[in-house]
Amino acid sequence: MEPSNSAVNFLKKIQKFFKIKDSIARSLLSGFLGTIVMDMVNFTFWRLKRTEALHGHMAGSVFVNPFRTNQRKNFWLGQVTHQFTGAVLAIPFNYLLKKTGKDHLALKGAFFGTMTWEVVYGIGQKYGLFTTKPHLTKTHYAELLNHLVYGITTAHALVALSEPTTFPDNQSKTSQNTQSKKVQPIYSDTNYDGDISGNHII
Repeated sequence: MEPSNSAVNFLKKIQKFFKIKDSIARSLLSGFLGTIVMDMVNFTFWRLKRTEALHGHMAGSVFVNPFRTNQRKNFWLGQVTHQFTGAVLAIPFNYLLKKTGKDHLALKGAFFGTMTWEVVYGIGQKYGLFTTKPHLTKTHYAELLNHLVYGITTAHALVALSEPTTFPDNQSKTSQNTQSKKVQPIYSDTNYDGDISGNHII
C-alpha cells in the first residue's frame, strides 16, 4: 500500500498549484493517475508471486490468445486498453462525488474501487471477456486490493485537481445548518407597561 500513500502525498503537494476546471479532463487524468498507482501495486504483487498476471496480460487477452500476451506488442496493447478503461471509469465517479460531496473520501473511493473490481474484473472473468483466467484465489484477492488502491487514489486525485467549490462538503453544510438553527435572543425596544402576570400597571 506504500505506492498509494506516496501518490496521495504527491497529490496533496500539487493541490495548490494545479487545478482543472473541465470535469471530463479532470476525470480522465484522475483515473489515469489512479490506474498508474494500481499498476505499481499489481507489479509488486507479480514480482512477489502474489498474483498470476499483470493487467497488460489480462486486458491484452481481450484481443489475442493468452499465450500471445507475453509478446511485447500484445502486452502493450493490453496495457493501453487497461489505462484507457481506468481513465474513463473515473467520469461517473466524478459525478457521484459532485452529488454526494467529498466527505468520507477514502470510503467512497474504496466503494468505487470495489465496484470496478466486481464489474470489470469479476463479471469480465465470468462471461469470458478475458481469455487469461487466473486459477488461484490469491490472484482474486490481489485484484481486489489493486482496485481498492485505484479507487482511493482516483478519489483523492479528483479532489486535488478540482477547485475547492467543485465538490460540496456536507459536513460543513451540516455544521452551518446546526448553527443557524440555534435559538437567538430577541430584543425589543418597545416599552412594556405590564407585570409578568399580564396585568397592566396603573
